[in-house]
Amino acid sequence: MFGIEEKIPALVYAEGEFGKLDGKTANGLVRFSEKYEIVGVIDSTREENFVHEILTDVEKEVPIFDDLDDALNNLNVKPEAFINGIARDGGAFPFDQKDVFFKAMENGMDIVHGAHDHISEVDEFKDKAEKYDVEIWDVRKEPENPHFFTGKLRNIDFPPRILVSGTDCAIGKRTFCIELYKELKDRGYNPAFVATGQTGMIQGARYGFPLDGVRGDFLSGEAEHVVWEASTEGEHDVIIIEGQACIAHPQGGNPLALMKGVHPHGVVLLHAPGRKHKEGLPKFGPPDIDEEKETIEFFYPDSVIAIGLNHEEGIDVNEYIKKYEERYGLPVEDVLLGRPTKTADKIEDEFIKKLKTLERK
Repeated sequence: MFGIEEKIPALVYAEGEFGKLDGKTANGLVRFSEKYEIVGVIDSTREENFVHEILTDVEKEVPIFDDLDDALNNLNVKPEAFINGIARDGGAFPFDQKDVFFKAMENGMDIVHGAHDHISEVDEFKDKAEKYDVEIWDVRKEPENPHFFTGKLRNIDFPPRILVSGTDCAIGKRTFCIELYKELKDRGYNPAFVATGQTGMIQGARYGFPLDGVRGDFLSGEAEHVVWEASTEGEHDVIIIEGQACIAHPQGGNPLALMKGVHPHGVVLLHAPGRKHKEGLPKFGPPDIDEEKETIEFFYPDSVIAIGLNHEEGIDVNEYIKKYEERYGLPVEDVLLGRPTKTADKIEDEFIKKLKTLERK
């Protein structure tokens, strides 16, 4: 999936946002990263000393620092990268806090940043990078020579393509992908993960592209091409594709292009039953699982194969698992409370084994 031989020690900047929705890049990186060894998080607003005191599913003891000086004075390893872990609405870079990024560059750290602003093209950042011999990775830059849709995935039935979608933005799609990948890997399969957002790419995904950094004409085509690469390389048993936003969210304009590009065999639908409104839109109603499911299945009939729960707002997880399994006849689970074994069972039995058998005939 990732193919990283040696991890790069890195600090994650998440001032005021760690453990919150806008800190989702930081949250994701401390949970899992194959490209970077996260040696610390910077957020002076947190009273906790370690990330596992906030994100209880994180096992590793990653310290939280007040600022860059605090980190550099107390770490036993020299960070080689400084990652912007904040993902604000609209993907804006925190230019009001640019001095901390300059200081990181002055201390020999490469800058990794997933916002829409391409700081590698900003003169003061370019000058600093040249002066201190460091690199800037603008993760959300459109790939060179993006691809146009062709329909070539429709001729590939194996490996199966599983899209992890959702009923809202920032609901746990990438986290579910990673946990599903790990579960299938532990069962002896060779899954591939296709990242479509900045966090998955920073984590080190071998296959991926920044969906919301690509021009509209090329969205479905670039999605198709990256998934086609994953499908034709490495003898993978299953392709797990990270969804973005959701169809019903007014600000989420990319999900249909992604879905049509990857032409999924199955869809896992993430839902947060406790949400009172759509993410970032307090005047809009809460996510509606039936609305999203029916819309997905208008294009791909009976394609939703499992439901992933997000337990925010303190919902009774067991109650919702029972309720949804009875209503939809699908496996339901929360991957932050346990591995996605039921979803993996379904993918293994109804897709991997079945399609492998058909392929051999």
